[in-house]
Amino acid sequence: MQTAQPDQTPKQMQLYPNSHSKPTPPAPLAPVYELTRDPLFYATLVFFVLLTTAVPGVMGQPNFMPVIQALGLTVFTAIALRRAGVAAALRVATVWLLVQGLLFLTLAWLLPVPVEKAIHDGFLYRTGLIEWAYAGGAAPGSLLAAPLARLGEIAGVVLGSLATVGLLGGWFLVKGVNLLAYGMGSLWRGTGSPLGILLGLAPWRLAQLAGYTGLFVLLIQPLLLNNWNPAHYLSTQRRLIVLSLALVAGGLLAELVLPGLWRSVFAPI
Repeated sequence: MQTAQPDQTPKQMQLYPNSHSKPTPPAPLAPVYELTRDPLFYATLVFFVLLTTAVPGVMGQPNFMPVIQALGLTVFTAIALRRAGVAAALRVATVWLLVQGLLFLTLAWLLPVPVEKAIHDGFLYRTGLIEWAYAGGAAPGSLLAAPLARLGEIAGVVLGSLATVGLLGGWFLVKGVNLLAYGMGSLWRGTGSPLGILLGLAPWRLAQLAGYTGLFVLLIQPLLLNNWNPAHYLSTQRRLIVLSLALVAGGLLAELVLPGLWRSVFAPI
């Protein structure tokens, strides 16, 4: 009676019978899809900026335009925040506001009559801005000319973003961008020189709007992510908090001292 012999096949041959004693290499991992790095996502974002800015702007809709802009800004920022985090949300909000500002500047230069109607008291703001460019004084809508309105804007961005998942805060933010872009386009046309764009650029106002953007992204998170723990944000997003507050505070202080110097450099002679 023959005794069964143990299997002498090498272990590698048992595991990989068709590999000639060589293990099969693992299959390459499929790349992870990131929505906020997809060019199509940004193409869609730009399309909605055009839709929410150009159409109501040309139609002269001062109430509808910031509402639909704020809704679009909030939705796209919330998508980026949930899918990819704070950095992606900041990037998306910045792209939206930059495209919106450039588009509205162009519209204010090309189509001043209908676009003027898309800004509350657009005629008074435009004439006041041109008067400031030539004669000096306090610029319309500035901190010196309307301090309560500026304080209300800050409160609206902070409390509105916190209480409405960004909708009300976004409304104040897009209105600020619209007004800045309208002023730049109006000064370009009013002075007859591209230097009017630089005159209306107002770096102190840019700093404030940049700070508002950071606060907007920060303060939509508690309701959106259902996390109201201040310690979480202080530990994970301290840099964003400090930078946003510094930009707002620095912009307000600069607005008290820089406009005269800025006008003296870029105002028409």
